[in-house]
Amino acid sequence: MRVATAVGQIAGAVGMLLVGGSARGFTQGEPTEGAVPGVSLRETAASLARSGAATNDARAVLAAAQIMITVERATPGLQRVGSEPRDSVRPEEAAKAGDFSAAGLLRLASHVAVEQQDVNTARMAAELAANREVGLGDAALAQELRQAASALLATRGAAGGPIWADGYLGTGAVAEYRITFQGGYVPNTVTVSASSARGDLDCYLYEGNQLVARDAGYGGDCSIKWSQKLKGTVTLRIRNTGAGTYYTLVSN
Repeated sequence: MRVATAVGQIAGAVGMLLVGGSARGFTQGEPTEGAVPGVSLRETAASLARSGAATNDARAVLAAAQIMITVERATPGLQRVGSEPRDSVRPEEAAKAGDFSAAGLLRLASHVAVEQQDVNTARMAAELAANREVGLGDAALAQELRQAASALLATRGAAGGPIWADGYLGTGAVAEYRITFQGGYVPNTVTVSASSARGDLDCYLYEGNQLVARDAGYGGDCSIKWSQKLKGTVTLRIRNTGAGTYYTLVSN
């Protein structure tokens, strides 16, 4: 809940800053040279949702839902005349989202999380549905998403459920992560994806000091699959030999 509260507060603060910044810019006459353009939170949420649905990234969809929760909150003293425009998360890979709304995106985040066995994200979607202060306060939706999350088993892949990270690597930079995975020859997978086509990410997996797997081919993405006999901690080293790029890291 602390995570949900913090994200909700940040999203709200971002929204207020954007609204305040835009208002100041347009009441002063002509925009000054080099002025930062306004950002549509609805458009940002749509972009995140489409990307998350297309790549099966439940946390990207959850982030889109959190932004839409902020968008849908009424501003005191403001009333829109007529109905809100209805958007949808298309193309076809995102059609399962239904109406483009905070509730629809929470359902989509939960659905993708269940498919990917991402226990933490599935539970967070349910908590945001239930929490009236930073979420929707929708008891029926919360119960629906809790039931979906309860069907998951957190015994596959990474201990405690799939891991996820988001970072940036400059040219020649290296990032390292230590991750505990289940034993019993459970199939494990780690995938790292670059946001820039000019990035070239290589992955190296170590048990202790021993290199046990690698994917050092050309391209922005790298992926390693392996099975380990005993539960234990491995080290994933990511090196960028291309242009600087943001990246995401996910596991099963």
